[in-house]
Amino acid sequence: MIDERAYELLCCQLGLANEEKAGLRKQVNELIARLKAIEESNKENSKALVDTINDLKESLEKQSSTVEHYRKEMELMRKQLEAKDEVNMML
Repeated sequence: MIDERAYELLCCQLGLANEEKAGLRKQVNELIARLKAIEESNKENSKALVDTINDLKESLEKQSSTVEHYRKEMELMRKQLEAKDEVNMML
């Protein structure tokens, strides 16, 4: 009788353990799926950041080129004004 009761208890415990194991397996699978989604999102975000950085670098290069162009124009205008001032002084 005791052996039967012990066997029944062990079977119940085994059933509970199997249910808990199944629940844990489900949680692990859900966590793995979330991790994969996060990794994919990180890849997309990283690519977007790289694209943004490249766009900003390109924009900065264009702006630097424009600034250099304006600096040269200003230098040329300054020289022209100096030349005009010299001519005016001679007159």
